[in-house]
Amino acid sequence: MNFVKYISCLVLVLFCACQKGTRLQNMPEDKVAKELLQGVWLNDSSEMAVFQVVGDTIRYAGPNAPSVLFKIIRDSIYLLGDDTLSYKIVRQGENTFWINTATDILMKLHRSDEEDQLAFIPQNEPVSVNLIQEYVEKDSVIVYNNIRYRGYVFINPSRYKVVRTIYDENGIGLENTYYDNIIHICVYNGTEELYARDISKNLFIDYVDAQELALSILSDMDFVDVNADGYHYRAVLTIPESAAYHYFNLIISPRGVLKIQA
Repeated sequence: MNFVKYISCLVLVLFCACQKGTRLQNMPEDKVAKELLQGVWLNDSSEMAVFQVVGDTIRYAGPNAPSVLFKIIRDSIYLLGDDTLSYKIVRQGENTFWINTATDILMKLHRSDEEDQLAFIPQNEPVSVNLIQEYVEKDSVIVYNNIRYRGYVFINPSRYKVVRTIYDENGIGLENTYYDNIIHICVYNGTEELYARDISKNLFIDYVDAQELALSILSDMDFVDVNADGYHYRAVLTIPESAAYHYFNLIISPRGVLKIQA
């Protein structure tokens, strides 16, 4: 009965989300307001660049800051990422743009006279510690009892999205999209395959809070040791754009039984 209720609620949420997205697509944009917003906008208080508007896209300031499509409909601006964020426009003119943010702050912006582009040049900096977003192969050799064991790790980015919405000090949501990994591990003694398995972050569902797990990526894996207990791997679960991470020791017994140590 509870399962039926859960499915019904899930369908209702998805239906409402689809309805909202459909309504936005069908509602006419204020193209004059969008044209007024083109250019670089600075915070009135700090004189720091906040975002640049080019066509249908808002580009936020800062290294590796995201870009997002937007629409202006009636008295609100809508940011169209994986989640749709909306902010009420309080005042807009040729050189003025005021909005109410998610934290109920009145954010006052003015147009940059100098068109400062430097704040919007991407910097090639790592997104997060231990965060791998590309195909990687690792090959390690460990000798135990005079036997050479070779451990392989294949990190495969998947199509499973992890969306992180970060709110800046002004209450503006910055949305970044990452892709979770499926990691294949295997151990060989010579040419004999002793163990092989695909690992996903759902393996750790009993060790990590559900909300935290949903925001996490299985970001790295290493073959680290062989001893009497078996073959040892170390997995890393990371929340992008944060310092939050978990290490897990995966111990595979000589009989092929997997044990997790948090």
